[in-house]
Amino acid sequence: MTVRVSEVIRGWLGWCPNARISTTTQPGMVTPPRENPTILSDGGPSGSGRIRRGKDIAATSIKILVRNRQLLWFSFLMLLTFLLTVVTDWYIPVISGTNAFPVVMNPPVILWVALTFTAAFIGIFVFFYLAAGLITCVLQIQLGNSISLREGLSRAWNHKRSIAGWTLIGALLWIPAGPFAIGFYLVTVFALPAIVLDNKDLVGAIRESVFIFRRIWVETYVSFGIVLLISIGFVYVTLFSLGQVAIAYGLIIGGILAGIIGLVVYVFMAICLVVMGIATFFLYTYEKTGYP
Repeated sequence: MTVRVSEVIRGWLGWCPNARISTTTQPGMVTPPRENPTILSDGGPSGSGRIRRGKDIAATSIKILVRNRQLLWFSFLMLLTFLLTVVTDWYIPVISGTNAFPVVMNPPVILWVALTFTAAFIGIFVFFYLAAGLITCVLQIQLGNSISLREGLSRAWNHKRSIAGWTLIGALLWIPAGPFAIGFYLVTVFALPAIVLDNKDLVGAIRESVFIFRRIWVETYVSFGIVLLISIGFVYVTLFSLGQVAIAYGLIIGGILAGIIGLVVYVFMAICLVVMGIATFFLYTYEKTGYP
């Protein structure tokens, strides 16, 4: 059964006489004691305090992944989703005979729209489903419980209807807007934890996400930005190292090199998204409780 955030709050802060009390740090646990929080105290209305919180949340999220490397399975599954999406996007124009957003509707264009919508829906749903499983696993890690990848995904499946509804909106936006639909997902980034942690319906989750994003948009941008910059740095270092090896052994071949570059980018993108998913969990719980 999904644990509600309100129950988690009682467990962490000791509001319930039956609350789980932990006096030692467990592997993967970074939830701080009340008197010595890892996330620094609110800096008030000043921007420096909010930026500092964003930095700390990013650092905490990275530590969680490092200490719980089984979460990298989510990165692997997301990587497979990316690769499948790339192949699908390449193959749809071949089937339909068109590759641009239509102006005049005709049979090839209708086929293109139908295939694009179907592919977008499946890809986005799988990604959100994996993200919901990730949030479920991070919650249990913070509670000190062990949980497998399969169990996390099984619990996430309980929210399939809300996830499918959110996916439907995203797929409809993807056809005319393409990557520009990311703006919608950024504003509604906290809808998924609201669905998974507080069991909200789709409308309530989107409303909650917009409200939370307006309150902690600085922390969100800072934490996501730091994770993204670190990922880009790793991409450049990896590509530079591979380039040096290729030059040394004379292995520079255009098609192969382009494929390697694309694979490296997708691998680090998948890892980056998992860290951002963990950060989303902490941002959401921070806004709710004042503690990550």
